[in-house]
Amino acid sequence: MSGAKDRRTKRALVNKDVVINGVIKAEALDISIDGMYVYTKSNFIPGTIFEITFKIGDETIKAMAHVQHSQPNVGVGIRLVDLSPENTEKIKKYVEG
Repeated sequence: MSGAKDRRTKRALVNKDVVINGVIKAEALDISIDGMYVYTKSNFIPGTIFEITFKIGDETIKAMAHVQHSQPNVGVGIRLVDLSPENTEKIKKYVEG
């Protein structure tokens, strides 16, 4: 997730509420089938793994997230891991709109 031209997957701009580890409220600014950028004032060290919960339509999706990069008081770029095939498909349909 180093830059738009280096990304392998299509992204969609969003303003979606997300919850990190069941307690930290944040906002996803973009999403792809394998990651998202999340605005949060919390500081996460690259390599940190946490649970993230968000909605696509009426469906709640829970996934593990691996922090790729972090900017304190700005946000984190995460890679979604352990997504079920069903949840991957839901995100794909959302992104491809």
